[in-house]
Amino acid sequence: MSQIKWSDSMSVNNAVLDAQHKEWIAIYNRMDNILLHGELGQLDNAVIDAFKAMQEYASYHFRQEEEYMEEIGYPDRVMHKRMHTDFDDQLYNYSKEIRRGDLVLGTEVMSILKNWLLNHIMREDQQYCVFLTQKEADA
Repeated sequence: MSQIKWSDSMSVNNAVLDAQHKEWIAIYNRMDNILLHGELGQLDNAVIDAFKAMQEYASYHFRQEEEYMEEIGYPDRVMHKRMHTDFDDQLYNYSKEIRRGDLVLGTEVMSILKNWLLNHIMREDQQYCVFLTQKEADA
């Protein structure tokens, strides 16, 4: 896999949420680094710990982002929250499978995580950014 690099095009023009997105990307990059360079004897525990950090951070970030969308009156916040819930469920299921040994965190799962993270920030989150910009311009 390849690391995710933050770019200004990912910004949602909110310093708190941008910082959270950067942290989430950093967690993903740490997971990717563990998979590429981790020592075999310690890989299982490191992967489980990294995935748990990803899952916990996603839940934390989703709550923060949902509160922000409520605060700005974003009209598609229910649909956006549903995407969060679906992804949170997916992370939970992956986590259970990893802990049971039924799933190896490898290229396929990392690709799914990377694609979801990038698509969500670059498409879905940008929509509330555009909404707020338009709302402020209309005021």
